[in-house]
Amino acid sequence: MLVSIMSHDLRSPLSVIVGYSGLIRKRSDDETVKRFVDKIENAAMNADEVIGDIKTYSNAKRVVSESDLEEIDLNAMLSDILGFLGWKIEEHDITIDMKYQTDKRFPVLGTKLLKNAFLHTIDNAIKYSPEHETVTLTLDGVGSDWVFGVSDHGDGIPDDEKELVFERFMRKEKRGIKGSGIGLAITKSVVDAHNGNVRIEDNPGGGCIFYITVPKA
Repeated sequence: MLVSIMSHDLRSPLSVIVGYSGLIRKRSDDETVKRFVDKIENAAMNADEVIGDIKTYSNAKRVVSESDLEEIDLNAMLSDILGFLGWKIEEHDITIDMKYQTDKRFPVLGTKLLKNAFLHTIDNAIKYSPEHETVTLTLDGVGSDWVFGVSDHGDGIPDDEKELVFERFMRKEKRGIKGSGIGLAITKSVVDAHNGNVRIEDNPGGGCIFYITVPKA
């Protein structure tokens, strides 16, 4: 409850900042002023993203009960996520290679938070991949589980840091990369709450492969 109240109270002034920044841009012909306005808006939107992630992380830490569960099709969920991240995929000129049956249902019993877990994993791969590279998505059935994989061609993660990236506010430093530092902490908390697991392996072609395993419905 406290986090929700704080989230609302912090986001209200941010919306005012973004709103007035837009007015300044419309009424000014000075290109320098417009550049400053862009920086103000970007900072405000980044702060809003951090607030949203903190709220999601708080929700992810609570125990998931059976009454919270509903059937979710991972295929449809991934389609929604890729649509949401479309602008970022285009901005980084990333190719998404979907190596799974896009016309098949992959049902799980989960909550809406599960979407956040998958989203942060894909978003992370896009952010840390060089431009013009390929991010590969896989989704396979292994026994009673679905195993989702995201492989990138970034700098990779040393073995002694693979578990640390799932801790709050731990970020792999790379110039120009923005984020709250809790995206992967959200992923792990949500997946753990759904009786699944997350692991990282080295990508033979360079970079990392993140695997999310969740039980089939």
